[in-house]
Amino acid sequence: MRLNHIYLESLGVRLGRRLDLADAVADGRYPSGEYTANGLLGVTVSDDAFAPDLAVDAVRQALERGATDPSGLRLLLHASTYFQGQDVWTPASYIQNETVKGSAPAIEVDQKSNGGLAALSLAAGHLAGCDEDARVMITTGERFCLPGFDRFRTESGTVMADGGTALVLSRQPGFAQVKSCVLLSDPSLEGMYRGRGLKDAPAPGTKPLNMRGRKADFMRRHLADLELISLRIAEGIGSCVEQALEEAKTDIDHVRRFVMPNNGQTARWWSMLADKGVTLDRTTWEFGRGISHLGAGDQVAGLDHLLTTGRLAAGDKIVIAGTGYGFNWGAAVVEILHVPEWATTTATP
Repeated sequence: MRLNHIYLESLGVRLGRRLDLADAVADGRYPSGEYTANGLLGVTVSDDAFAPDLAVDAVRQALERGATDPSGLRLLLHASTYFQGQDVWTPASYIQNETVKGSAPAIEVDQKSNGGLAALSLAAGHLAGCDEDARVMITTGERFCLPGFDRFRTESGTVMADGGTALVLSRQPGFAQVKSCVLLSDPSLEGMYRGRGLKDAPAPGTKPLNMRGRKADFMRRHLADLELISLRIAEGIGSCVEQALEEAKTDIDHVRRFVMPNNGQTARWWSMLADKGVTLDRTTWEFGRGISHLGAGDQVAGLDHLLTTGRLAAGDKIVIAGTGYGFNWGAAVVEILHVPEWATTTATP
């Protein structure tokens, strides 16, 4: 989807406290073999704030940074990966009531770790049909904790982190322009995280989910296709990036930075990027390995990091990419128009 007159007005991020993964290895919570293979160093942990509350804090920061008038909001989209604190509940409406209020629809986007990119695409399409003063708020909120989720062992290839993000999109020029956004899927891989069958009720929460067990079972049933499956997952995100670049009328050599999911080095798309000439220092790898995987929030957190650490300048193009169960992938090309004042006043080395 080629986009015109869709801008980023502001963003906010609220992360939990940082835990050194070496400590988690030392006390047996995180397998040492995975620590070495994945290359992740830290994870953010929220001890008391629930996932939607982390999103609320991020929204408040975004509103303050952008001096955004909440009355202009036409839509609020909340993306998440895991439990939001209550069954059969509307966290998007809670976030709206705690922050912007108003009567704009508040909608949940459930595409797991690709939820942030899915929400961006939906928001851009919605804004295209709105008046010039319209804005959309995108939020994410994640908290992965026991007893229902073991952030170190429930999933493989990454460690799950706690944090909230918020992003304000506008029809009026902001600090960046969204040039394109692409979503792709391969539903033939859906069974990888479904397991053997469906159930009549949610997991009781008395023991952690075993996502890696579901994946291992799927792989055992498709032993002859393991290489093909791995390649399809990596190529999904690669195809998204290529299509987003084409629709933005640019190429990979003209991209300053790549904001990638905070997965470990065992994810095959890291080597795919290297094959295309994209070295790790052009990505958010060093930042991401220090906080681990925020589910649907990696992209906004990575963009915030690049801005507040002085790694972006006017004219820079960045690719924002995501991947989620389903399998679903997303990518967007964003051009920095100017570095916002809030980024320069909080800049760190």
